[in-house]
Amino acid sequence: MKNIESLGEFGLINIIKKRFSANVSGKDIIFAAGDDCFCFKAGRSNICVTKDMLVEDVHFKKDWISAFDLGMKAVEVNVSDIASMGEVKPKYVFVGLACPGNVPVSYIKKLYEGMKKACCKYGAVIAGGDTVKSEKLVISVTVVGEGGKNIVGRNGAENGDFIGVTNTFGDSAAGLDLLTKYGAKYDFNKDQKYLISRHNLPQARLTQANKIAKHITAMTDASDGLYISVDLIAKAGEKGANIYIERIPLSEPLKRIFDARKRKEFALYGGEDFELVFTAPASKARLIKKLAPSVSYIGIINNSKKVKYFNNGKEEKTKYCGYKHF
Repeated sequence: MKNIESLGEFGLINIIKKRFSANVSGKDIIFAAGDDCFCFKAGRSNICVTKDMLVEDVHFKKDWISAFDLGMKAVEVNVSDIASMGEVKPKYVFVGLACPGNVPVSYIKKLYEGMKKACCKYGAVIAGGDTVKSEKLVISVTVVGEGGKNIVGRNGAENGDFIGVTNTFGDSAAGLDLLTKYGAKYDFNKDQKYLISRHNLPQARLTQANKIAKHITAMTDASDGLYISVDLIAKAGEKGANIYIERIPLSEPLKRIFDARKRKEFALYGGEDFELVFTAPASKARLIKKLAPSVSYIGIINNSKKVKYFNNGKEEKTKYCGYKHF
């Protein structure tokens, strides 16, 4: 008998999607289960809904992140899914909280203060939720967003489209690596602190997403790493891609602290950067760069149905070696 570990996270998701979400269809559905958000029409509005969870000792350790920052992160990672759909604004946040009975009330207050601050940043409000007792702290957040005309899924990439990304990659994984090696009480230098902050306090790229939505063909956010994100876009559109590793943007702190091998590993396979990964016609590349100066172009879409990686002109064989939930 197969177990979940043998399937892996995405194998499990595929089973759920095929067997239990297949009947979710209709003229009101814009993007069904399997994209970053479920999007549907409600009257004259386009509604986008997403859910993500943070689980103690899986996504975070309480010794490594403050309650306030954890609350911020719980909202940011969900808003990142909203951002990946393009012209969408988060409106309502619902929080499911499972926690041990011995957690101090002051900790939970700080947690919710962090969530509230992140909500205020995006003009959203905490509208409800649920609380239960559990062995470990679990934060389950659902965000409901209202979309404009330019909602973008993963499946629209066209042959010849440029593959673009926002900001830099690998910082979050590098920050996690530092925390794992040294713990939170280590005397980190400025560059190390920057990388840890990128892990503990990710920033959803909502502003950039809203600005470029009109000009792109497909988009996702890099929650599970750049390698997975490119693969999701290619498969959703039944396309292939060439990725040029030397073009992947890296931060100066990452380059100063880690060697080339580790930088590439973090950038390709490290998760929780929460940057945007998108495709756009070549004719729109310059305009998009003007609207969002942090954008870099790292590859091109083709019809091969295979994703290939090149480093300074030479093809490199790659195989996913990032985190797996099962």
